[in-house]
Amino acid sequence: MRLISSILLLFSLLTISCSNSSNEKAGWRGPDRDGVVSDFNAPAEWPAELKQVWKQNVGLCDASPVLANNRLYMHVKQGEEEVTLCLDAETGKVIWRTANNTAPEVTGGARPHPGPRSTPYVADGKVYTHGVGGALNCLDAQTGEVLWTNSDYAEVPEFYSSMSPLIEDDICFAHMGGREKGAVVAFDASNGKKLWELTGHPSTYSSPVIMMIGKEKILVVQTETNLIGVSMNGKLLWQLPTPGERRFYNSSTPVINGQNIVVAGQGLGTKSIKVAKTGDEYTLTENWANPDYGVSFNTPLLKDGYLYGHEARLGKLFCLNAETGETCWADTTAHNRFASTLDLGNEILSLAANGKMLIYEPNPEKYEEKTTYKVSDTDVYAHPVIAGNSIYTKDQEHLIRWEVN
Repeated sequence: MRLISSILLLFSLLTISCSNSSNEKAGWRGPDRDGVVSDFNAPAEWPAELKQVWKQNVGLCDASPVLANNRLYMHVKQGEEEVTLCLDAETGKVIWRTANNTAPEVTGGARPHPGPRSTPYVADGKVYTHGVGGALNCLDAQTGEVLWTNSDYAEVPEFYSSMSPLIEDDICFAHMGGREKGAVVAFDASNGKKLWELTGHPSTYSSPVIMMIGKEKILVVQTETNLIGVSMNGKLLWQLPTPGERRFYNSSTPVINGQNIVVAGQGLGTKSIKVAKTGDEYTLTENWANPDYGVSFNTPLLKDGYLYGHEARLGKLFCLNAETGETCWADTTAHNRFASTLDLGNEILSLAANGKMLIYEPNPEKYEEKTTYKVSDTDVYAHPVIAGNSIYTKDQEHLIRWEVN
């Protein structure tokens, strides 16, 4: 397979975070993986410009930082090493630095992206990272001491490991390996002991999420070929074929909407699937399918019954009715299909890979833009981190703190 340059950048979606500094759980798309920012002090009126407070050279990565307890955690490539960093969120100064492992050589189509793509997860005083070559590490969040590591899964997907780990009920869930030896794996979050392994599910560039069916927690995983549901003890409950096509890859995270799962990103537009359980049996029913608007390398945001995202080819913004799948509106301006979309409460923030940050109304009637900012002269593939009146953005090598005055 020959890859065009845009496909090389698919890791933008896989490296996101909108952490909450008052919550010790923090990870990709926030502690609940829903893109909701819970502690942003929205201005009465957005300023003409954002104020840059500091700019720190941290190293190469497409992975987003996460914010917990006024500390920023990052997984980056510095020199020949993959490194976990802890920075003071106020000053940007490095509190600790831990070299995890030698950075593997990234070859082929992914060569322009040698740094980590997987966003760390912080929970219960620990930070979990997933390296380009598949190494999974757990460190003490206060000191940076390595508590455990797992390097058993040397096979990686075609564009290298991009899945962000998930911590739930003292278990670290990860989709490890690659196409031939892909496996959903559960580790004891404290000591790294393998609890179970579900093999035969090729890894891709999406990350697992949790949904509730009644009182039962289910791990929802987008593989290269299927959307699967897995019990917390490792039993395969159901699977639905969702193969990528026409050079699309499963890199968008499933969006949980009650008993429904929104699936997008594999070249088939956007679909909503209802999961029901009768006795011990699960049934999956398609609610709707919108073939006109899907995503490539971003995850749609669910807000107030509507889905907002950047369409798969030119990155034009769109809004779908999450109940019916009907297209509410589609803007005509091309941005970038590599993008992040976050819920600020009264506004939605979208940051495209070209460094343009859009602030707009969550309005299903029309696209109503409030303002735009240019936050980087280099490409941006990480989601911003937002808390208080601060917005943190990660460009090619720098972490920048902006203030909304």
